[in-house]
Amino acid sequence: MIKKYTLLLCFIFLGKYTNAQDNFPSFDKIVHTFFTTYDLRTGQDSDDIRFVKKKEGYYIEEYDYNTNEFGRRALFWNADEKTYKKISFPEDSNLDTQHIEHYLTDYYKERFNTLPFFGYTGWPKDVITFLEEKSNLKEIDYYALGRAYSSSASHLLNNSSAFADTSVQFHLQESGKNQFSEEQLKLYKKYEEKAIENYTILCHKNPNYPTIVGGICNKLHNEYVDVYLNLSIYQNEEEALAFLPEGLYSDFFIDYAKNYLNSVAPNAILFTTGDNDTYPLLYAQAKLKYRQDVTIINTSLLNQSSYVNHLRNDVVMGTPPIKFTLSPETYALEKLDVIIIGNETPSIPFPDLKNILKLLNSNDPTTLYEADKKYAQLPSKQLGIKITNQDTLKVKFKTQYLVQGEILALDIIQANIKNRPVYCAFNEIPILSHYLEVSGFVYKLTGKPQNSIENDSYLAGIDAEKTYSVLINDFKFHKITETHVGTKLSVMIGYASSYKILLNHYYTVGDLKKCKELISKFIEFYAKDLYLQTHYWTMDMTEIAYKIGATEDGAILLDYLLKNLEHEQKKNDIDNTPTMALFLKKKIFGEKKEKRLSEEKLEEYFILLSEMSRLNTGNSSLDKRINTLQDFYGF
Repeated sequence: MIKKYTLLLCFIFLGKYTNAQDNFPSFDKIVHTFFTTYDLRTGQDSDDIRFVKKKEGYYIEEYDYNTNEFGRRALFWNADEKTYKKISFPEDSNLDTQHIEHYLTDYYKERFNTLPFFGYTGWPKDVITFLEEKSNLKEIDYYALGRAYSSSASHLLNNSSAFADTSVQFHLQESGKNQFSEEQLKLYKKYEEKAIENYTILCHKNPNYPTIVGGICNKLHNEYVDVYLNLSIYQNEEEALAFLPEGLYSDFFIDYAKNYLNSVAPNAILFTTGDNDTYPLLYAQAKLKYRQDVTIINTSLLNQSSYVNHLRNDVVMGTPPIKFTLSPETYALEKLDVIIIGNETPSIPFPDLKNILKLLNSNDPTTLYEADKKYAQLPSKQLGIKITNQDTLKVKFKTQYLVQGEILALDIIQANIKNRPVYCAFNEIPILSHYLEVSGFVYKLTGKPQNSIENDSYLAGIDAEKTYSVLINDFKFHKITETHVGTKLSVMIGYASSYKILLNHYYTVGDLKKCKELISKFIEFYAKDLYLQTHYWTMDMTEIAYKIGATEDGAILLDYLLKNLEHEQKKNDIDNTPTMALFLKKKIFGEKKEKRLSEEKLEEYFILLSEMSRLNTGNSSLDKRINTLQDFYGF
């Protein structure tokens, strides 16, 4: 279930787009050309080189282990000559897909394809200088300026986003309040206000402009809350709250935040991982004073010691500080950057994680990696987290190492779960996913789920009573005002998942009344244009509707699925002209610009239609539409 959820968390980007440097090749082309022409040197790995985009063109930089920094740089694509240059790497025409995948993530593709310069210390300053001198800025220029000013601000605080210039950093302490001087606070807010100014212009010009987190307006709103969080960490809550405007998020996102916060018990800890599952919830808590008893912990930020100390030392919105076993001195050291996982067979099965963490604090020799003692080591791939004296979460590591944020997340769980219920908004702690129990729209960590889910390696069970209450009795939903499909999907997928899981539970136990109630409620609110993109859930609901005799609702669900498929047919078969959306997706993420769907997507939809054809609809009109679409999507 959670794996399917992950695969579908991709955005469909719409809007006008022009490359940041029209005369530059796409980042995809640069990476493919390098790895179909050259190989890495003997002993080098993907992390040992990096791509750099400057005014002169694309460079390749190599990591120097003697100086522990990137040094040697070679110009690979020359902007003046518009040609690739011969460089001194070993020649090899065999495509190395592993290296390709390492670089062609959405993170890198978005930045290299939208920013005129990127990948080196000082890139934000160069982007600002370059674009502030231009007149008649394009949409992508406003976005690049927003990105550059935002990065300039964050680089003043720390190097969590890489490429910070230490010569201009504030060099703040990793704990403590009111750390900014008057001049520093003014400079930080100046950069952030410039970022917000450019994002605001672009939001008004084109609300559907695509970003990693959805439409640009969503990016704009999240930026405000990011500033709030940083001011809370380094300055004070009063200064932070003053930066948050009224009415920042739409009712759609406020409802989403409240639905997720209502899914947890009082005094809970809720792990999140991204922007969209963190910032709207923080805004609802901070500005609307809603469910301030819940502590939200973003796992992506746990690699940042100042954020960890904020959780550890501060009373956040009235909730007590988070307990840790690891000391600040331990995770402040470089040794927790990477924690090697050993292969020892423990003398007792699943030794208590708390005891291991105490050994890390004391620098015990058994917790030092023998080959390189600057790194920590967990002696075994098996550890236990005690929930009660009788109940233990059994942790089985499948990877060779952890990073700081991962071990701190486990520390938070073991130190707090006896006194505070712990939840995940998605699957923030994958190593414990088999202990997750569906609770409304989130997942509770528990060793004893109330209703087990059989044959699901990603979920332990479901708290049906709580989930029913959240989905039916307490569910909040206003009309969708967002037009960006990716923005809508970031919320609606979570809704569809919980409705489908609860529906499956009631179907299994034979409560047909509640099955029908859930299906009717889902039809009432769910976005009609997202049925196909979430068909893993909507098709399952359709099948159950027909099985329980709710043929009218089944026909409605099936009709929406077919309308979505018919829309895709029209979009991909009739129009010979590549759409702006496809053009934009190709530019940012390197997707092919084709008239028709890919073979993989055609196959996916054909299989979906085959499932539809097996339904006993009793409706000749629906059956005819299914057959017509099968002819089109057949391959």
